[in-house]
Amino acid sequence: MIELITENEPGVTRRLVELETEAFGAGGMNEWHLVPLIRHGRVFAFRKDGEIIGAIQYLLDWNDRNKAYVVGISIAKEWRGRSFGTELLAKSLKVLSQEGIAAVELTVDPNNAAAIKVYRDKLGFKDIGSLTDEYGSGEDRLVMKKTFAASAPA
Repeated sequence: MIELITENEPGVTRRLVELETEAFGAGGMNEWHLVPLIRHGRVFAFRKDGEIIGAIQYLLDWNDRNKAYVVGISIAKEWRGRSFGTELLAKSLKVLSQEGIAAVELTVDPNNAAAIKVYRDKLGFKDIGSLTDEYGSGEDRLVMKKTFAASAPA
């Protein structure tokens, strides 16, 4: 089940931090990052049998308010490789599209072939550029974007 997290519930926020730390180590988000995203961005959680096993966070792009940016996506280690991340991303993208967002961008390690394949082949993201040393020396990123088809007038 995918749910939008709208309140800072300590147990939920703690679990989101655990997932971030497991996925990204020191680069993962902590409470200081997640609480503002919960209140002012979009944070979706994936629950399986009541346990949060994944999360994704989005920011609105202030330079193009019809576009959102994926801050991060994480799936618990024991649940990876089972398409839960793909499902989480697909369902949260659908919600954003329904909210009027026209496009979503993300960055990914250019060496993360598995993630890039999912973004391109399963979710329709296109490569739009690259960033050198984005998160420090040697931390390059591939920039990808998904544009939603305009809905037909009612």
